[in-house]
Amino acid sequence: MHRFYNTALLIPFIMLLLTGCGGTYVDDKDNFERALRFDRPSDVQLVKSTYWQSSHFTEEHCYYLELQSQTNSAIFQTLTNLTPVVLNTLTNGQALVPETLVIDRPGWFTPKTVTDYELWTSTNEFIPFGIIRDLSEGKIFVYGQTL
Repeated sequence: MHRFYNTALLIPFIMLLLTGCGGTYVDDKDNFERALRFDRPSDVQLVKSTYWQSSHFTEEHCYYLELQSQTNSAIFQTLTNLTPVVLNTLTNGQALVPETLVIDRPGWFTPKTVTDYELWTSTNEFIPFGIIRDLSEGKIFVYGQTL
């Protein structure tokens, strides 16, 4: 009988380890660190954010961030150095965010027309990552996904 109880407790524990802790975090103060894997600089404000993590045991996540920084902040330079990125020429009708992301683009993410932004995207076609800078307000929008 004692052996049965040990097994009964062990199975849920193993299942918890295999499934991990997934979920969606909206406007959570830790979303910057979750998404970008470094501490948010003190001169950068996380205005809005959505971060989704799968409950699967592998690392699967998708995020959207809206950042506001001080004029002299190095955050744009830091972001463009995270992974190789290229500047894209934008035209009306072009999507700023790939349609292949697992969670839909929130309404607050890049609300203006495409030509109001500058888009930098990852050169790695398997890991969607983009930095979008508002040309008039200086806001920075970041999206990314790992599956």
